[in-house]
Amino acid sequence: MRNPASLVPLKNVFLLWTESSDQSRLKRLLSTWSEAEDAIRAMAKVAPEHGYDKTCFRVEWAHGESYEVRLDIARVVVEVPHPLAGNVRRALEFTSGRWRPANMTDEQQQSFLAENERLRPGGAAWAAKLLDGYELGGAP
Repeated sequence: MRNPASLVPLKNVFLLWTESSDQSRLKRLLSTWSEAEDAIRAMAKVAPEHGYDKTCFRVEWAHGESYEVRLDIARVVVEVPHPLAGNVRRALEFTSGRWRPANMTDEQQQSFLAENERLRPGGAAWAAKLLDGYELGGAP
């Protein structure tokens, strides 16, 4: 188990752009995972009744690493415990090869990982580094 005190702490989360009608946190630094999750829930409350708003965040850690993620924010996101942290964690697990969706075969996963490594050499190792040593918010 990882020692939370030894993890690289979150520096901030930055809402880069959104289609949401709630623009109140746009281009503002959010200093905690909770603050970012609250922003997502606020945008989810005003999301289209049938559809979603595309939204992009940049997560930055104290050691200078950063990760950009696009979320599709629908009204149902209000009920998701950790919409941003969960999305970041799952994407890193997928990129590192530690997790694959149930509808993806082993061969498809291996093909994805090989292509990702060709396009972004060291990408799987980078994702594993963040998973193992960086504070990712939410429940593990």
